[in-house]
Amino acid sequence: MTSTDLPGDPSDTPQEELMLPGFVSIRPEGVIIDLRALALVIGGFELFVNRLFAGGMRFSGLDYAAFLKLLYDADWPAAMQGKSAEVKIAAKIIRFLPQHQTLYRAVKLLEGGNRAEYVFEPVSLEEIYDEPVYGEPGEDGIRPVTGYVSKARQVPTKLDFDEFVADMWLKEVKFGIDADVVRQAIASGTSGRMTIAWHLEPKAGRDAEIQEVFSGLHRDNSPKILRDGKADLRTFKNRFPQVAKGKHLLKKIPRVLGKPGYKVTGEVIEPKMPKDVDLYALALAGTSVEQAADGEYIVSALDGFIMHDEQLNSISVVEKIETTGGVSAKTTGDLKLDVDEFIEHGEVQEGCTVKGKHMTFFSDVFGNVISRGGNISIAGNVAGGRIESQGGNVTLGKGVSRAMVCARDGEVTVHYCELSTIIGKIVRIERAVNCEIIADEVIIDVIEGCLIAAEKIKIISADECRGRESLVTVLIPDLSGFDQHIATLQKRIVEAQENSKAKVQEIESLKSDQEFAKYLALHERIKSGAIKLTAEQAGNWRKLVEKNAKVTNQIAKLNAEISALDLSVKESEEELVSATRERDAMGGDISCVIDKITGQTTGQTMKSTNGADIFTGMPGSDIRAILQKVDSHKARIFSEDSGSVGWTFKQ
Repeated sequence: MTSTDLPGDPSDTPQEELMLPGFVSIRPEGVIIDLRALALVIGGFELFVNRLFAGGMRFSGLDYAAFLKLLYDADWPAAMQGKSAEVKIAAKIIRFLPQHQTLYRAVKLLEGGNRAEYVFEPVSLEEIYDEPVYGEPGEDGIRPVTGYVSKARQVPTKLDFDEFVADMWLKEVKFGIDADVVRQAIASGTSGRMTIAWHLEPKAGRDAEIQEVFSGLHRDNSPKILRDGKADLRTFKNRFPQVAKGKHLLKKIPRVLGKPGYKVTGEVIEPKMPKDVDLYALALAGTSVEQAADGEYIVSALDGFIMHDEQLNSISVVEKIETTGGVSAKTTGDLKLDVDEFIEHGEVQEGCTVKGKHMTFFSDVFGNVISRGGNISIAGNVAGGRIESQGGNVTLGKGVSRAMVCARDGEVTVHYCELSTIIGKIVRIERAVNCEIIADEVIIDVIEGCLIAAEKIKIISADECRGRESLVTVLIPDLSGFDQHIATLQKRIVEAQENSKAKVQEIESLKSDQEFAKYLALHERIKSGAIKLTAEQAGNWRKLVEKNAKVTNQIAKLNAEISALDLSVKESEEELVSATRERDAMGGDISCVIDKITGQTTGQTMKSTNGADIFTGMPGSDIRAILQKVDSHKARIFSEDSGSVGWTFKQ
């Protein structure tokens, strides 16, 4: 901070010390702002203005345009530094006289701070003057002045724009004063209500874009032109777009942020955030994102075929197998695929097994499809066999009959299924008839005669099928293990506390012996220096210490045991709090909702320590047997043939 004599008009400003921030200086040529110093202080200019106006000071000869830019245009000071390191903000700083402050009326904020109105009217200042008091006329007939009396009168005056800015700031109008309107109103003496400040709308930015930089990105089915200029009608020019490793495919044109607007109160109006493009989300298999000197690119990571989704702008470079002949014992036998993706347009016949990662089938599947960490999509029907994804999702577009479908760690989506077992983390089905359905979460439109087990169940319509009811089992946590552990901890704490109490009593008993008590008292006085022992007394004291050593050691041992017990209690109490918190948090989102019951439907809870995982690896018959068995782990919650159900688990 620096200080300087206040360079105001002596008629209204005393010479005082004005403390200024380091980026402000007052010189003969005016009030100067050091832009480089200001850049080091976040919000420094606004804080300076607040303190200045609140302290009864104001600018004189204010450059209002520069004033606003310093406050609200973050880019302007940086741009100005390239031209000049300093900006003159005003001619000087002077006192805002209290009698002048009374000239300014209240301002009205409208439209949530989007504009401000002020009522201009004639103003006047009170002037004190001395009026003479006359006595009786003399011999010459002239009345002499015998004294003076002070009187006040109102003298018309005008507002001042610089005072107006300071006064409006204190009344929360900090931005957007229309200087021309206000100056004209002051100069002309206009009376009436006027809009004196307007908000500034934020300036919109620009969304990020994707630019294609590889000319061979798209398929071209026109005939290939040979070297001699003739067209090869048997070959397409670019039927399967290919690319070499390391080729730039797409470039990101970064988004441009907008500029904020401001209400007349100075409150920021944030512009809408331009949409960004995440190249990492668009760069699929076989590509990578590379930061080059001129921008960010999606680059091919291998030699292969380009797969470009123009709607999403996603792109991949793949080495995949796509066939149309189907899978059968005569043509291919069982398939074990090492490729990342497999697409089959023909049927998978009964008894055949296809193992791979991501697999898509456009025709019917009668055999087995096993995925290792990939997704399975089947557009045709599934009949018999097993569809399993170990870590991915399964999507079945048509009917499923007498099949096992499993994606324990993923999502299973089925259009229609009957006499099948469906297992997944999340299972979504439009209609299911006589099926076993196991998941953490089940969302089904219609069930008929099904057995369902999940923690979260949402069914639109439930019905029986040919006399077989639908059985809905809500899997709830088995809290017995927690309860047993909590009881053990509570018992351990009580036992330790009782044991500690007994040892304390044993210590008190030992200390109650009169001779030992005298020894302890003497020991404390010698230890504190209250008693100074002679050589003869020191010998006697050693004998006394030896005599009481056994009891002293016994007490020390008991104290150590008490400390160990106290530590055990503290650790057990902390473990108890943790176990209780974990127990209370279990089952918070377990529920069963059935919008409409049209046939016999029974609901029950079933305790499970591992949720739906207890059914892992079981065939449908075993699952059905477990769910239908009546035992102590189950409790009925409803049995209806009409109405609706909305049940939530509560401990």
